[in-house]
Amino acid sequence: MASTHFINLLRQLNAKLLAKIKELRKENAEISDFKRKLAKFESEKVELKVRLAEALRQAVEESKRHNAENAKLKTKIEELEKCKVDSLAENVRRDVEFAELRAKVVKLAEGA
Repeated sequence: MASTHFINLLRQLNAKLLAKIKELRKENAEISDFKRKLAKFESEKVELKVRLAEALRQAVEESKRHNAENAKLKTKIEELEKCKVDSLAENVRRDVEFAELRAKVVKLAEGA
């Protein structure tokens, strides 16, 4: 009788252990799934870092290109402003010459 009782206790313990093993296997499967998802996220993170680095590199290159273009345009603007000043000075000089010629024509017309 003690033997039967002992066997029943062992069966109960075995059932509990089998239930615990089933539970642990389920948890292990979840852990494996989480590990797989984590590996996927890590891979995506690396990919995003690579894309970000490339975008930053392109932004730096574009910035350099724009800075060079802006420097050229500023030089061109300075040249155009100088030409404008020179043209205005030339126009004033010609206006003075024209006024002098007109004065001479008026004098000549009065003297004739």
